[in-house]
Amino acid sequence: MSIKPAPLPRLTSDDVPSLLFEIGQLFTPSTPIRLADLFAGRRRQIGQLLNAVAEPGRHAILYGERGVGKTSLSQVLALFVPAGRQTVVHARKACAPGDTYETIWRKFFKDMQFTHVEDGEQRVASLNDVYTGRELEPDDILREMKTFSANDIPIFVVDEFNEIEDAGETAKLFANTIKALSDDGVPATIVIVGVGDSVSQLFAGHESIQRCTEEVPMPRMSRDELGEIIDTRLKALGLNIEPDARWKIIILARGLPTYVHRLGKHAAGRAVSDLRRRINEEDVDYSIEEVLRGSLESLRVGYERAIYSNQPGSLFKEILLSCALAPADDAGYFAPAAVLTPFEKIRGKPMTIAQYRNHLADFITEKRGSILQRKGEERGYRYRFRDPAMLPYVLMKGIADGMVSEDAKGLLRFPEQGQLFADSPEWIRCQSDWYGRCSWHAAGGPFTSH
Repeated sequence: MSIKPAPLPRLTSDDVPSLLFEIGQLFTPSTPIRLADLFAGRRRQIGQLLNAVAEPGRHAILYGERGVGKTSLSQVLALFVPAGRQTVVHARKACAPGDTYETIWRKFFKDMQFTHVEDGEQRVASLNDVYTGRELEPDDILREMKTFSANDIPIFVVDEFNEIEDAGETAKLFANTIKALSDDGVPATIVIVGVGDSVSQLFAGHESIQRCTEEVPMPRMSRDELGEIIDTRLKALGLNIEPDARWKIIILARGLPTYVHRLGKHAAGRAVSDLRRRINEEDVDYSIEEVLRGSLESLRVGYERAIYSNQPGSLFKEILLSCALAPADDAGYFAPAAVLTPFEKIRGKPMTIAQYRNHLADFITEKRGSILQRKGEERGYRYRFRDPAMLPYVLMKGIADGMVSEDAKGLLRFPEQGQLFADSPEWIRCQSDWYGRCSWHAAGGPFTSH
């Protein structure tokens, strides 16, 4: 005989201020997640990083698109290390344009302090002081990494590595450092984090470090991982959500955790302000407007630049929305043919690829702010949004502007459909979506994750 949990008490106006504050703390779209118990998904990536930390001489390179949670993962890594009696020594520094191998390591050394006796008194100094007046080299890093005791598990995270602009000199020195630490079996772990589709984009010409590094790609989050973000936070808040509302947030986020945070925060806030513990679809619709109103100026400007035309009937706005709805691979790339079905749905009549092929080419130009990027050869081109955050923005803007029909918006209510326009052959043939690496069975079968 099961015992049902006691229902939560009804909300009163006295509960609202504290709950709104908690919502702001738990749904943090602008701040990387630091608490392990709130970190959703990414179990495979966590396992790969832990393998690198556990194996002496092994290091890691964490890479992927912007906004997929690389920094958050690098920050909570230390909390997942089963240290036992050992102590995890975790340090993270972010790179910026103008940084070099020297300046990055000096950031770490400033925080590495030791006590020494001078003139009969104990004094505290930083490791950076030891190297005053001389240039740091890989041998210096190797020497200092060897000073950690067997009771320490040192992890040094170098974030935003792609921001460095010195023609590959820093990448070369880091590659040499990693190889030296690996050859000596030093138990300190360096984790390089950067934006890129591959390790070679971060270490061009130095691929030899692959033998001593764990390559950890970070794709966009699966639908289950996005749902976990919502579920863990609402449970902590004593709130719940209607299935249709939950699924709508997952669909709109397009695999990016930051949009789950933004939509969830505003939707939860609206429900609590109405003294409700249950979030509904109207709350999510409200959150779309709030997200659009509070979006970065760069997104608004980039969007307006991409769609601007003084020619009536140019269709740039409709075609860009169709791109946001097109099925894509794990890296966010879609084929021109994938744009056709959503374009037809938006226009409400049959269309052809020829009617928007030139628009796609225009979207990669500076004139349109290079809102899309392209790879491949002619007749085999694939496109994606240069800034991943622009994709959900374009989709929500289209919904807010009434460009997506009510019938199409209604499809958001059905998790088994998986996509906004699931009745078309294009969607049925989709084998990989942004958030679930899903398969859709043409006979109306289940939407399943691999």
